[in-house]
Amino acid sequence: MNVLNFKLGEVVFQAGSPSECAYLIEKGRFEVSRVCSGQKQVIGVLTEKEIFGEMGLIDGQPRSATVTALEESQVSLITQECFNSIERSNPEALMPLLRVLSARIRDSYKLSNLKSSSF
Repeated sequence: MNVLNFKLGEVVFQAGSPSECAYLIEKGRFEVSRVCSGQKQVIGVLTEKEIFGEMGLIDGQPRSATVTALEESQVSLITQECFNSIERSNPEALMPLLRVLSARIRDSYKLSNLKSSSF
């Protein structure tokens, strides 16, 4: 896997850009955000051993969020070719990724329920 370094404030990718790879955080922190109704919404902060950009490896759709380095950071690049190779040769190795996706879907439901609740 290739290793990439990012500086404080450097954008890894923007929402709407093509999805060609995923990133495994080796060190540092990244902010995940998107613009909704003209305002930036921070979806979350990811740290070491977490992954981002994985949805594009699975569905090939454009990026759903913008990811920005919050400090000097390092990631390992997971290419589509690498992902496809794991999928063919060792599909069980994808279970951690599926758990991450499941947790993020559950979290998004919690957030949407909170926003739709009236107080």
